[in-house]
Amino acid sequence: MSFEVDIIQRIAQLTGHPPDLADDAYWNPNTRQILTTDLLVESRHFSRAYCSPEDIGWKAAAVNISDIAGMGGQPESLLVSLGLPNSIGLPWVERLYSGILSCCTQYGCRLVGGDTVSSDCVIINVTAVGSCREGHHVGRRMQAQAGDWIIATGYHGLSAVGLQVLQGDQANYDQAKSAHRRPQPRVTEGLLLSRYFSRYALMDSSDGLADALIKIATASNVKLIANRAKIPLHPEVKAFAQMHQRDPVELALYGGEDFQLVATVPPNCLEQVPNLLASFHVVGRVEDGEPGAWLETPGDKQLIPLRLEQTYQHFSEHRHD
Repeated sequence: MSFEVDIIQRIAQLTGHPPDLADDAYWNPNTRQILTTDLLVESRHFSRAYCSPEDIGWKAAAVNISDIAGMGGQPESLLVSLGLPNSIGLPWVERLYSGILSCCTQYGCRLVGGDTVSSDCVIINVTAVGSCREGHHVGRRMQAQAGDWIIATGYHGLSAVGLQVLQGDQANYDQAKSAHRRPQPRVTEGLLLSRYFSRYALMDSSDGLADALIKIATASNVKLIANRAKIPLHPEVKAFAQMHQRDPVELALYGGEDFQLVATVPPNCLEQVPNLLASFHVVGRVEDGEPGAWLETPGDKQLIPLRLEQTYQHFSEHRHD
């Protein structure tokens, strides 16, 4: 377990409503609203040394929009609160909001309010409001069942590579740098799931693919098995791993900040959505058994447990400097 998980579990006990805190966003079945909030702190989540104000604004909006997408929802509006050092000038703030508004425009939502306060570093808190469309069904971590397929969008590990090459001021790796600076929430893919499936588990992979697999498994009380050979690897992740003698699959599992979607869907999913695999990769399966997530190696079928402590930890010494 991690300190963050301990905090969330304790808050759930104090509120007396544990299911309300079971996902990265809150789903209100009466209003069909989805609510979420995220806090970004300078040097913890971003650095002004290698991210422009527009990049930082985009990312602040995107990570919240991704939480709405991670429940199969449509983002609608954002509220942004800022903590700013006195040394920050108005032009920098204008550029920050330019990035926020660009992201809002791309994903069809509006900036509707916020607050400002003085602080020692740049702090950005965003609250996002979205909804589950009529005729659609919300996706939650607790809805995986044995027999399901595990599916995921895009590539994992790309943002982690981007962070490391930005910190090292390395040339090339342009797609990895872009993935880190300007993550692309998978709203369309989330809406595809919510339209066609009445039951599916879903969350975004903001803290890594392994994190998402473990949390879905734990919430659903099932066993998730990812197949090592089926995890797609971006060429830049492969190149970085080879150059630095790293395991590219480890980067994909534990890198974090990719903001892709990870879901489980019924085994007859292709009958319901024939074009599903145009948007998702099949990366594993769900079984009955001890709750948790494992990586299956090809050939010998060895199962290696995935560890939550190896994923991105918000109270670790992880820094963006």
